[in-house]
Amino acid sequence: MSTISIPEVHSTHAATWLLVMTATIQPSPRADVLRADPVLRLADYQQALRFWLGETHPCADRILFLENSSSDLSSLQAIAERENPAHKLVEFLSIPASPIPEGFNYGYSEMELLDAGLDRSELRRATTHMIKTTGRLVFPALGHALDRLPAAPELLIDCRRFPWPRHGADARVQLFACSHVFYDSHLRGSHRAMNTTDLRLLEQLLYSRVIRTLGQPRVYLRFPCNIDPVGYSGFKARSYQTLGHRFDQAVRALLRRIAPSCWY
Repeated sequence: MSTISIPEVHSTHAATWLLVMTATIQPSPRADVLRADPVLRLADYQQALRFWLGETHPCADRILFLENSSSDLSSLQAIAERENPAHKLVEFLSIPASPIPEGFNYGYSEMELLDAGLDRSELRRATTHMIKTTGRLVFPALGHALDRLPAAPELLIDCRRFPWPRHGADARVQLFACSHVFYDSHLRGSHRAMNTTDLRLLEQLLYSRVIRTLGQPRVYLRFPCNIDPVGYSGFKARSYQTLGHRFDQAVRALLRRIAPSCWY
C-alpha cells in the first residue's frame, strides 16, 4: 500500500474521526463463530466498505481497515480506489494474529489487532477520535447518534445489565467510539486480562474496563438512540433483521425514552 502523507492533529477542541473496521476473513477454529466461510465473510466486508465509502457524515471521513488472517485484501483495495466518490482516505493493514489461547474466543484476537493496528496506522496520527466497528456490519444511525451528543465523547458505548433470571452485565463490542487518549489509557492491552471464567468474552472484558469510568466527563455508557446493525451475526450467523432482533431493538428504543437508566 502506498504511504499516506497527512499532517498530525493536536486540536483538543474538535473531533476528527477515524472509522476502524476490524476484520478476520478466515477465522481460526477457536474463534467460535458460525459465519466462518471466508467467501461469505469477504462479501460482508466488501458490502460494508462500500457503505462507509458512501457515508456522508464526518465520522467516516477516514477509514482504517484492519485484517488479521493474512488474507488477500486486493478486492477491498480495488473498491476503495474505484468506488470512492468522496475520495476518502482509506488505509489497509494486515496484521497476523497470535494463536487464540485455549478457552478464549475471537475477542482476544480482536483487541490484539486493535492495539497493533492503531500503533501502525498513519491515519490515526491525523485524528483525535476513533470509531471501532465490526467490519462486516454497518450502522446507518451512527452519525445521528453522534450529532445528539453535546460534545465529542471520551467514550460512547452501549452497556447492558441482564434481567432475571440471568446475571451480570456486558458492553456492546460491535460498535463503540472513543478518543485516542481514552483508548490508550483504558483499553490498550486489555486482551491480556481475559481469562476462562468471568472475563472469557470480549463483551465482559470491555464492560469491566469501562464501568470504572462511569460519571467521568463525556463518558457515555449508553447511546442516545438505537444504533441497530445491518448484516449477519458472526457468532450465530443470523441476520440482524430477524423478528427476534427487531423486537429487542424496539424494546431498547422504548426504554431509552421512558427508562434511560435501565440498561437493557
